Amino acid sequence: MPPAALNFHFFQKFYLLIASSLKGFSQVLLVGNAFSGFLILIGITLHSPLLGLMAFLSSIVGTITGKYCGGDSDLIRNGIYGFNAILCGISTILFLHGDKRWFIALFAAALAALSLKMLTKVLDKWNVPVLTIPFVFITWIGLLIAYRVDTLYMDPDFVISSPAMWNLPVEGTPTLLVGMIKGIGEVFVIDSLWTGSLILLALFWAGWRFGLYAIIGTFVSWITAYFIGADTHSLNLGLYNYNAVLTIIAVSLVFNKKPKKTPYIGTLAAMLTVPITAGLELLLDPLGLPALTFPFIICSWLFIALGKVFQGYKYKQTVPYTGYRQEISSRIEG
Repeated sequence: MPPAALNFHFFQKFYLLIASSLKGFSQVLLVGNAFSGFLILIGITLHSPLLGLMAFLSSIVGTITGKYCGGDSDLIRNGIYGFNAILCGISTILFLHGDKRWFIALFAAALAALSLKMLTKVLDKWNVPVLTIPFVFITWIGLLIAYRVDTLYMDPDFVISSPAMWNLPVEGTPTLLVGMIKGIGEVFVIDSLWTGSLILLALFWAGWRFGLYAIIGTFVSWITAYFIGADTHSLNLGLYNYNAVLTIIAVSLVFNKKPKKTPYIGTLAAMLTVPITAGLELLLDPLGLPALTFPFIICSWLFIALGKVFQGYKYKQTVPYTGYRQEISSRIEG
């Protein structure tokens, strides 16, 4: 093969790797769009350049792992093997301290991609999406291990197992707008207005419905948390919002046969994530574990199951993550 052809082939493979890795960022929000993923990466990097680098490396590791473990080529190109890897890499860096945490973050990213491949084979038989299961359980297991070894230890800011934290004070001034925007950023476990704003921009780029539904989800979850008496600290950090954002997108858009209708069901699902988050936090507090995106998984599975009962719904892993309808199909491969 001529050198020029070899160079072109290498460039093409490199381009596909970068594009797929960027789509991994948008796939955290169930969108397959490289430019949206780039905007999200910028938002993470503005918050912390080192965290942005780790997130990007984690997506690359997840994508490569998916490829060399025999993952479906369409899923690889659309970033499916990157999104759990990104979340695992970010959570490892944020939750843990220690000299080996960078290596462990990349190992967790590879393990997340491998777990997704195995779980997809199992759950596809029941038409159930994998969602962020690998991220949640790998992170939980990693944090539990950190409590029992000397080479890694939990960041004191994230240790939540103290009984003093079980009943958080409700005093303070809740801030709706700040809580809503930070809630979108907390999808990536990041407390930043800039990150949340750029993620919201990325959603609108992928399709106006994604951005609009994210706003609806973060708004109704904040209001729900406020009226049930959630602590002000969590409200202003958006800790009751991020699961709602993911859930309303999943239920109202990605797994819904009639996405153009008003998202009543998705809104209800988003509101339900609030009490589920509160209950899971209390249940997991004695173990020193955060709820992460487990409320999103529970609510999405519940409403997908209801959809299967009432609408004859059928799921395939290759369908919902490749993008959204004709209005953004031209951007998905961009």
